[in-house]
Amino acid sequence: MNARNIAGAVLAFALAAPLLTANTYIHHILVLWLLFALLAMSLNIIIGYVGELSFGHAAFFGLGAYSSTLLTMQIGAPVLLSLAFAGVVAGAFGSAIGYVSLRIVGPQFALLTLGFGSIIYTVTNYWVDLTRGPMGINNIPPLTLPLIGPLGEARGFYYALLACVVAFAYMCHALMASRTGRAFLAVRESPQLAASIGVDVFRTKLLGFVTATAAAGVAGALYAHYLRVITPELMSLQYMAALIIMVVVGGRGTISGPIVGALIYVLLLELLRSFGPLRLIVFAALLTLSVIFLPNGLVSLLPRVFSRSKPASAQGAA
Repeated sequence: MNARNIAGAVLAFALAAPLLTANTYIHHILVLWLLFALLAMSLNIIIGYVGELSFGHAAFFGLGAYSSTLLTMQIGAPVLLSLAFAGVVAGAFGSAIGYVSLRIVGPQFALLTLGFGSIIYTVTNYWVDLTRGPMGINNIPPLTLPLIGPLGEARGFYYALLACVVAFAYMCHALMASRTGRAFLAVRESPQLAASIGVDVFRTKLLGFVTATAAAGVAGALYAHYLRVITPELMSLQYMAALIIMVVVGGRGTISGPIVGALIYVLLLELLRSFGPLRLIVFAALLTLSVIFLPNGLVSLLPRVFSRSKPASAQGAA
């Protein structure tokens, strides 16, 4: 089974999953899976394609959520317009932060993004007049689509979100098949060698960083209009650690890896909810084992599984 067949099987499962049960709780879990998958795919552009480690990605997720919420609730803008606005705001902040921090390589870049993320989190937490601080904002308008209306139920929101995930996955595929995508990989493998063949290393990294932060902003806006309540905790290190786990465990540098990682994370998060803070130990152990034994993530197991499942006659013919 090739990659195209696997992708088709996964898409078929995703389309049928909400129809297999009427349990709204399971529908909610499926929506959370796609929300985190979209966010993890955006971080994967930075970690997997550009080759940098960012600790401030959750801040852009929160910026998108607050930007879209404030635009719809205070100005009365349509929700679809606020989604685009959230991506523009997050991308603008990403451009400013990336322009400063991407000139620095190594661990210093990760520390700078951590500092910028902490600043944005602190401002959001204490700017009570605008963000209501730790109290958060509730009664956020739901996502409304033309000719369909408000998507109040989890099942309807799921399919709208599935369309976003599929579109973003296709965009990532097209990006990596283009000249720009090859420049990303060249910069990831060897910035010095990439520069010697004419690749503008800084501009390439900045393009990837802005694209990832804009996508994170849209994901944050979708999150806000689904749960209809947001707090500054969206920008905390807890969400940042979760995103890194999804990308690394699923498989960085791949399209399906973050989607698989998000599914594993959401399922474990619900199954281990009764353990409270102790579940963090499980996630830390999962990340450690993945780095040691599966550096390419869980998706690297698929070729081995399908190759072993081939009939013996087919293997002999090969």
